[in-house]
Amino acid sequence: MRVKINLTFIILLVPFFISMDLFAQYNEDPRLDPPSFNRVGKSGWQFLHLPTVARNSALGGIKCGLTNNDVNSVFANPANLVDINGTQAAFSQMEYLVETTYITGAIAKNFNEWGVIGVHFASFNAGDMIRTENSWDPTNGIVDRSGNLGTFTAGDMRIGLSYARSVTDRLSIGGNVAYIQEKLDDVEINNFTFDFGVFFQTGFKSLRFALLARNLGPDKQFTGFSQLYGRPDMVKMPVDFFVGIGYDWIGGKESADHTLSSYLELSHPNDAPERAHYAMEYIFMDLLALRGGYKFNYDEQSFTFGAGLKFEIEKIRMNFDYAYMDYGELENVNMFTVGFGF
Repeated sequence: MRVKINLTFIILLVPFFISMDLFAQYNEDPRLDPPSFNRVGKSGWQFLHLPTVARNSALGGIKCGLTNNDVNSVFANPANLVDINGTQAAFSQMEYLVETTYITGAIAKNFNEWGVIGVHFASFNAGDMIRTENSWDPTNGIVDRSGNLGTFTAGDMRIGLSYARSVTDRLSIGGNVAYIQEKLDDVEINNFTFDFGVFFQTGFKSLRFALLARNLGPDKQFTGFSQLYGRPDMVKMPVDFFVGIGYDWIGGKESADHTLSSYLELSHPNDAPERAHYAMEYIFMDLLALRGGYKFNYDEQSFTFGAGLKFEIEKIRMNFDYAYMDYGELENVNMFTVGFGF
């Protein structure tokens, strides 16, 4: 028994120390600082990196290794959609930085041996901004800025389909395909994006393992450019690869009154340095959940926490989730999710 416990402990801690080493390399040892030409800011559609649902956001942005999943898995690891029963729907809202708003929603149905099919959407609204124009003054050799010329807006949108299926009683796979649009005034860009996830129960106690690839898609070019905006460029997708594990230290079964789980996830984005996420979640009688996490190797983001509540009213299962995210020198961010099950 002691050998098995020690082995579990080692399996969970080795990736954790790897993430700590990455964090130290980028933040402590000046000899290992990344070069000035690193890949930060090299892709578009940055709204696809934003937090999408409250549970994952409260868990330090963790997407892999989770159990007790619901329809919100479409925004994390779509392979976990197999956990839902019947039909589920959920909606989330986040008041993001500088008075911007992000809304997501999803609905899915489990067709048993045919798998789970769902649809989802996401909308990012930057609000109204004051329009001005710059013009060159050759007499004085300066750039003049016009007065208030009205307002314009910017935003992003995603609409997609999701599918997941259990391959065995321990292995599930899932994916998303979505149409996305990014718009700034009358300049816009459209594209398709693909996500693919795998979830595997190792069979060693509650240890599980997951792989995830998000935001796969072709490079695209903005349309609607003129001399005012400059030359159009090809825009890359913000591709992100994840690998993660999860383990239940206490409980983990549906009949358990108390469940304490920990999660570790490593991320490799194409437009930022490697990152790590660590989180813990306590669930009491499948009714109340307390969550906390930490994000490593981010410029401003760090700790997160939140809570969740589940209950049933006339055969309708409902859940409310809340997440608080620390953004350092920037504003702190709050997110709410409400879900329904039929």
